[in-house]
Amino acid sequence: MPIKSNQEIQFAPLFKKFITDSKSGRRVTASGKRITKGTIYQYQIVYQLIVAFEKDLGRTVRIKILNTGSKKVLHIEKNYWKQFFRLFSGWLFQRGYFDKYVGAIAKILRTVFNYLIKEQCLNIGSFHSQFKVPTQQTLPIVLEPSQLKFLITDTEFQNRLTKKLERCNDIFIFGCTVGLRFSDLMKLKKTDLQYTSDIVYVMLCTSKTGKQVKIPLPDYAIAIISKYKTRAGRYVLPRLANTNFNLHVKELIELAGWTYQQPKIRFQQGKPQILKNKKGYGYRFCDHITAHTMRRTAITTLLLMGVEENIVRSISGHAPGSKEFYKYVALVQTHMNKQVLKAFEKLIADE
Repeated sequence: MPIKSNQEIQFAPLFKKFITDSKSGRRVTASGKRITKGTIYQYQIVYQLIVAFEKDLGRTVRIKILNTGSKKVLHIEKNYWKQFFRLFSGWLFQRGYFDKYVGAIAKILRTVFNYLIKEQCLNIGSFHSQFKVPTQQTLPIVLEPSQLKFLITDTEFQNRLTKKLERCNDIFIFGCTVGLRFSDLMKLKKTDLQYTSDIVYVMLCTSKTGKQVKIPLPDYAIAIISKYKTRAGRYVLPRLANTNFNLHVKELIELAGWTYQQPKIRFQQGKPQILKNKKGYGYRFCDHITAHTMRRTAITTLLLMGVEENIVRSISGHAPGSKEFYKYVALVQTHMNKQVLKAFEKLIADE
């Protein structure tokens, strides 16, 4: 049945079709890859939020097929979507969401609208381009090189570890070296290792971007591989669920003694909010450590050690000009600034 100009269609069923097409493979990424399960799960969460918003609002969100020759209709639609996003983002903030998450939801909504325009050929205008939330960049939490060195070399500390934490420490050290995402690290097979006369490499295509990476391994990482050679089956490392690893690694870093206060700050409508844990206390450094800390630490360590940005990007799999990658560059610059200022303060103090 042809769709007429100015016809109104409910948005939620179109969103559901977007998810169905993403699941089935009818909709793929720009590079032709299928949409990952993790991304589809995020789509489903946003869909559920739209449905809940409609229920609370007492009316459905709709789109209108436009007659682009009518300036009045275009103006009405522009105001409709401007009001929608103001109400929807306000509703999300009332539910306790922060700017970064609301911004991520807005990005998914823009993706849905682009799909309707480009793949469903619906003339609905480009008003979705105004679905944006200003977000403040927060520097990632990473281990200092001296902390990573401690985990690698301090035998007294290693002798205090239980079997569970020993395994966690090995995975954490290896992850902080190769910089892979946790999902790729857990899928790393022995066939992904390349042995030459003097260097052992990790070679694989990353699951998120499909980019091929080749990472040389230092001796301590090779020792970890050898340790689990007969115990990990076809995999390089023992396999743990992300949730369990996150619990274990916090315990590991706490045992290492890195329990100093490290505020957890999130922004809501541009205003900083200092978060507390479930017991009402402030966050410590060890409380921030997760599986993703490994990747962040690997990237910043290489940059701090003077490895060129393009080489680090080739290892991490980030694209040139990646905004995410330049978070780490900014972190390294902040660290270097502190070190330079400390040096000048020491100079004056010595006098």
